[in-house]
Amino acid sequence: MSDNADHRGGDEQRILVWDFPVRFFHLAFAASFLGAFAIGQWADDHGSLFPVHMLLGGTMVLMVLLRVVWGFVGPRYARFSSFVFGPAEVFSYLRSTMTGGGKRYTGHNPGSSLAIFALLALALGLGVTGAFMAQGGDLMEELHEILAYAMVAVVGVHVAGVLWHTIRHRENLPLSMIDGHKAGKPDGGIRTAHPMLGVLFVALTSLWAYGLARGYNPATNQVTIPILGQTLQLGEDGGHRSRHDDDD
Repeated sequence: MSDNADHRGGDEQRILVWDFPVRFFHLAFAASFLGAFAIGQWADDHGSLFPVHMLLGGTMVLMVLLRVVWGFVGPRYARFSSFVFGPAEVFSYLRSTMTGGGKRYTGHNPGSSLAIFALLALALGLGVTGAFMAQGGDLMEELHEILAYAMVAVVGVHVAGVLWHTIRHRENLPLSMIDGHKAGKPDGGIRTAHPMLGVLFVALTSLWAYGLARGYNPATNQVTIPILGQTLQLGEDGGHRSRHDDDD
């Protein structure tokens, strides 16, 4: 059982639960996916805006990798070990959300933990299928689209769960992911928000995004991966598109 469960009591106060790296990841990850999905849905694949879709997707992958590392070395509520729940506890929690009662969790609850692991896995899958779409053909493209819609579904369920929790427990979860504080036992909070590591997280993400942007060649529709130096073909090359468009 996770060690972050508690019951609401009269001695609770606002305590620090979410460190800066977790909060930045949550907000930046959500913005990157929503931006990439919107561009993928409504922008022309050959338009000037579509490279931003690739940039956001590549940046999202790095953020996931950093979050995975932080899930092992971060503070109490950031660690995966604090929100890995067995099937029985997950089922009990989901049932209690409909019937009332049940435990309240200072950190991630069993429902949000399922969403987190699903979103991390789906994001990595989107990154891999997106990067190798040119080599994989229609099959890779279809898989990429399926993963994108699956992620939208998980996001939708997660948002609905957050709203339901906010109403049911009268606890503003969206605000807690901004200021890092939740109601809890006085001794249940973390000691520091790790601001310097949060700045490092922001810097690494920004530098990675900048490197991807600099490494992108619109003429060939290729991108050179920062640090690795590996060049990936993203869809058709520019020359092929131009000849194809001229023929039309």
